[in-house]
Order: sequence, then C-alpha cells, then structure tokens
Amino acid sequence: MYPQALLFALLVVTTAVSGGEVYKWVDEKGVTHFSELPPPGQQAVKPRQPPAAQGQPQAAPASADDAARPAGKTWQEKETEFRQRQIERDAAARKQEEQDAAAKRLQRDCLLARKSLENLQNANAVARYDDRGEPVYLDDRQRAALIQQRRQGIDARCAGG
Repeated sequence: MYPQALLFALLVVTTAVSGGEVYKWVDEKGVTHFSELPPPGQQAVKPRQPPAAQGQPQAAPASADDAARPAGKTWQEKETEFRQRQIERDAAARKQEEQDAAAKRLQRDCLLARKSLENLQNANAVARYDDRGEPVYLDDRQRAALIQQRRQGIDARCAGG
C-alpha cells in the first residue's frame, strides 16, 4: 500500500492522543523547558493554551471570578432581539407603505374633484342620467349648487384649495 500515508496517519493519531498537560520551567542555566511532567523540586507553570483553531469553540475558563461575572448575551437572546428588530422594521415599512398609498389616493381624489369642477364650469350643458338612462339637463341653479358642492369637496380633500 502507501507506507508514507500510513505513517502520517499514525503520527496524526498519536499527536492528537498525546494532548495532555504541558508544564514550562526554566533551569539553573536559564534554559526554558517544556514537559508533560513537572520538574521535581522546581516551580513549573502551565503555559497559556494557544487560541482554538478558527471555527472551533473555545472552552470557557472555569475560575471562580468568571462565574461571578455576568455573562454576555447568548446567541438565542441575540437571535430573539434580531427577530424583534426585524418585525418592528417590517411593521414600520408596512405602515409607511399604507401612509404613502393613502397620500396617493388623496392626491388622486383631489385631482378628480378638480377635474370634475373644471368640467362643470366649462361645459355649456350639464346632464345627468335618470333611471331609464335618459339625460336630464341641469338648470343654472342646479348647476351652481353642484359647482358649490364640488368646491366643498376640493376644500375637504385638497390642501391649499
């Protein structure tokens, strides 16, 4: 087979298994040593662990002062807050769309009312149709009342008359 690949796999497995505690100390000559066993009769310290590989979670230190310190927000709390902000943002967007649609309807109604008033004022003869579909012409008094009605509608619908 591939003896080099087999040797490499064995090396990887033994390295992963031998991940026990490591001690660091300095001898009488000032040389720094690392070992799995503490030196007899000397002060040894455990060196800080290197940061975990990217994408792997780090184990939280289990010291007493860490337990007393309030923890930050969990991912669930952050997710809940994010979703709440999203809901609020969507609701605000819907409300803005409704307000925009209402403003457009009001503008359209105002335009139609002004156009209707203009037609009433400029027409020679104004007619309405009765139930049988026959035209019924308005006299000057009825036409003036209808013009007054349209002006009131414009005042009610349109800003600035």
